[in-house]
Amino acid sequence: MRWKPSAIMVAACLFAAGAAFAAGPVAGGPNTYTGNFAVAGAGSAAKPVATSLVETLGMANATSGDVGAPLVNIKTTTYGVKANGQYFPKCTVSEINGDNGHNGKWNGVCPKGALVATGSVHAALTSPQANLAGPGAPCSLGLWVYNAGAGKLTFFFTASPASCDGLSTGAAAAWTGTVTQAGKTMITNVPEPADVSYNAGNIGLFGSLQTEKLSFKKMTVRHAGKVIPFIESMGCQKGARPFSVTYMATTSNSPSSANESGATVKGSSKC
Repeated sequence: MRWKPSAIMVAACLFAAGAAFAAGPVAGGPNTYTGNFAVAGAGSAAKPVATSLVETLGMANATSGDVGAPLVNIKTTTYGVKANGQYFPKCTVSEINGDNGHNGKWNGVCPKGALVATGSVHAALTSPQANLAGPGAPCSLGLWVYNAGAGKLTFFFTASPASCDGLSTGAAAAWTGTVTQAGKTMITNVPEPADVSYNAGNIGLFGSLQTEKLSFKKMTVRHAGKVIPFIESMGCQKGARPFSVTYMATTSNSPSSANESGATVKGSSKC
């Protein structure tokens, strides 16, 4: 069962590639959003280089003291990078979720080399009947991202009852995101399933993300005599790397166009 609460991350990130620059918090419906990316190394189209990538996201309610409306989707674009998941070991949603979490092993069944990113999420759990009134119950989770083959990523939360208001690993199932390419821009799209967001842990609560930091590792494999990065950098745009994060949230545990809203945060990181 999945578990990925919904309120998003803190602005301002400094990484090996340099500072990331974005507008202040962007409003969308009841929420405000922030987002930053940092990529290590520039490379070029002719000579791409293996790179690491850090995304830092943040969300809050525009009304001080309340919690953010839970998310239904996060879409990111990052210029000058490309994912090569087809060459790496993979771990799928069905492998993690199968056989009731393989008797408690969960993502422990994933093969070596499939783990491509790790991170942390801090969220608040509230009842939909509270109409986002805060502060909510705190929930801290580990976020694990696995390669799931060409164009796919598997996301999974780990948690302990003491750190997430009684919820534990397995309260939310692993779920799938996609990775596509548009020219030199990498696009990730991660729909937020009910049990990680607006029906957190399948117990009828809103999971409102507050901060998330996710780090993709600099990793390579050898294929047909060549060293291939999981994420490769193909260069920058006038010394910068433009990025965007588009958030979509809901104010209901039955999302529809009538109760959804969102916003896009745009910025660039130094190359």
